[in-house]
Amino acid sequence: MSTGDRHPGSEHEPEPDLLELQRRVVYALFLPAVRLAFSFGLPIRELVEWLEMAYFHETRRRGLVMREASERLGVSVRKVAMLASQLKQNFAQPDREVELPRRIEFLLWAEPLSEARIKQLLSDHAADEIREALDQLVAEGRATEQPGRVTKYAVVKSEFRLVNQRGWLSRIDGLNNLLGSVTNAVYGRFFHAEPRAFARTLSLRVRPADRPRLQQLYEEAIWETLRRLDAEAKDDPEAQQVDVSIVWAPYDYVLRTDNPEVEEDER
Repeated sequence: MSTGDRHPGSEHEPEPDLLELQRRVVYALFLPAVRLAFSFGLPIRELVEWLEMAYFHETRRRGLVMREASERLGVSVRKVAMLASQLKQNFAQPDREVELPRRIEFLLWAEPLSEARIKQLLSDHAADEIREALDQLVAEGRATEQPGRVTKYAVVKSEFRLVNQRGWLSRIDGLNNLLGSVTNAVYGRFFHAEPRAFARTLSLRVRPADRPRLQQLYEEAIWETLRRLDAEAKDDPEAQQVDVSIVWAPYDYVLRTDNPEVEEDER
């Protein structure tokens, strides 16, 4: 079994300058998207268009106005306006239906919040979108209103496992959540020596008959332990929010599946 730790002698490698390290890390993070794009036969022009829109989407998440986005992306305001139109056509509805309610629910895990405070924290979304998402959370039993001088919203349960809640849109939102966790770990480990950022990849062999034990490991050990840790931290003012991602899959699954020379029983 391999743990994916540093190789012997790697501690003597010269450190690259910051600019080179930034670009090498970003280039490495392109691999998942490029590998799947290659498998799906997407032309590079289309991939570049999606990258431009994703970059603009991030400026929206950061609350940048059109002029600021233009300067950050190094393109004209006209180009930014075109990207804004494309983003709205492709992602406005999924964002409102799945991602935004999850983001609000995430905020409410920490403490009950008023609608006005939620709007301040999620300034990249319009007021009517937030209103709609709050109504959705209440209707689905995921949040409740707390009447008072100012009405606040609170989560109904202290933990949620939102698995396949809304079909493929929910799975895409789960993918965004997973990759966001990976991004935070990469940023913390590579650029800030953050001790709270942790990453390990274990490569091992598992018999077909033992594969269900991986799921059992998560359900009975990992989930239960994390649930207890969260419950114990509920009233501790020093408790910190942590994202934990658990992933497993057959080794080099994309490459091996795309290769017609790989026999089915070898996958």
